Amino acid sequence: MKPDADGKVPHQRLAADRQSRIVGNGDYAERYPIWRFGREYDALTNWLVEQRSQRGALPSQVWITTLCSYWYQGVVHVCNRVRQQLGDARLVLLGNYPQLLPDHAASRCDSDIIVASPVDVAGHSSDFDLYADGRPPFAAVTLEPDVAIAEIKAAVEEGITSVAFFSDDVCVDDGGPLGEILRKTDHLHRHIKYHLICGLHPAKVSRGVADVLSNPHIEELHFEEADADSALDVEAYRRAIANLQAAGVRIPGRDLSGFVWIGRPNEDLDGIIQRMIQVLRLLGSFILKPFTPTPGGPECKQYAEYLARIERHEDWSPHLFPFAELNGITRTDYNDLYRLAAFLNDKVRGQSFDFLKGTLGMRFITESIRREVWNIEPNSLRVVD
Repeated sequence: MKPDADGKVPHQRLAADRQSRIVGNGDYAERYPIWRFGREYDALTNWLVEQRSQRGALPSQVWITTLCSYWYQGVVHVCNRVRQQLGDARLVLLGNYPQLLPDHAASRCDSDIIVASPVDVAGHSSDFDLYADGRPPFAAVTLEPDVAIAEIKAAVEEGITSVAFFSDDVCVDDGGPLGEILRKTDHLHRHIKYHLICGLHPAKVSRGVADVLSNPHIEELHFEEADADSALDVEAYRRAIANLQAAGVRIPGRDLSGFVWIGRPNEDLDGIIQRMIQVLRLLGSFILKPFTPTPGGPECKQYAEYLARIERHEDWSPHLFPFAELNGITRTDYNDLYRLAAFLNDKVRGQSFDFLKGTLGMRFITESIRREVWNIEPNSLRVVD
């Protein structure tokens, strides 16, 4: 749950089909609190008051950026707090939320300017001074070498040695930009670690890319899901693994995993569990990635009538599985998949599948393993009823 207007995290009871944890056999379930990063609203207000008293003159503009459109309530509260403390300063709202839903943002946020088009920040480095006394635990960089190298150097000077790459395709140009960044920064600190958490597509891991990924300072490799003709592209994973091993990467040994989509339209539990097991066997670990449509994207156009029936945009959050009703999968079963994933990642081979008794997910997984319907290599899993 996000903090309310007073900066407090509410404790709510929700209908059983909108839950994160089943409580007994009753009609209601409880959610674990989900804490947001950054300051609470009261801390933000106190900081604004402090800045106003220290600087004297009020700023003429305040820029407020955003990440996800479905988490817009926090943006509304921030705009209100800034307006209350900084009076006549012009508030500029930018980022993904106003770009994707400009009318929605304009009607709900107390801002003077809505920036509805992307802002080109190419060539500009992040300013770590903006974090004040709250230094981030990692530096997030893109594949723009000059900028990324400058940001990593600044981060190391601040004692930040973890670097996460954010890109739609970290293998672009056969790994050239990524390799340049690693070569020019991996000597900056003996404990520097790189994390590739998105944009690593199995089909694009050529031998050249694998050589780049063999850098010993790379801590994590997380593959995007590779699809082919509505099924998992098993051969793409196998080629990627072979290239990595040829480049000297120890598998298992490296923190390696693959994402598996859940919550996409027109999926079924059988297919989800099939992909979970396949990625588990190929990589040794997997991470479930909940899906939500991008406003204006292809799914929004294809399923416009269905999505129009979802009254609140916050219910588009991927963690609420907006396509659950379309798929005929309850949110209870979706959340059972997370429990199943936690178990499978911990108990991979030679272990009992005596868990999740009585759930639909349990019936699917035990029957599927028994029949070996997704057998892509010799099976060492066993089922205990």
